[in-house]
Amino acid sequence: MFDVLFQESLPQQPSGSLDCGVYMVTYAECLSYGHKILANEFDPNALRTRYVALLWNYGTRKQDVNAHSNVEAPLRPPRQSRITSVTEVFDV
Repeated sequence: MFDVLFQESLPQQPSGSLDCGVYMVTYAECLSYGHKILANEFDPNALRTRYVALLWNYGTRKQDVNAHSNVEAPLRPPRQSRITSVTEVFDV
């Protein structure tokens, strides 16, 4: 079996919002890296920007080696989660 842990004061999406994806992905990432989720540091817009940058970087590296599938793609470098720090945002 498994243990169930309850966390209080988690950030929640506004009522009526259909934007649950960024919350779900961030929770999953925090759980997998063993980080706590702090409501006062949760910035959905910054997190969206971060995830877009990660996907863009991976897609660019995949294109650079002319990979046609994820199997042929270069290995993703190991990374440390830094979900609360976004230092610069660039419009592309």
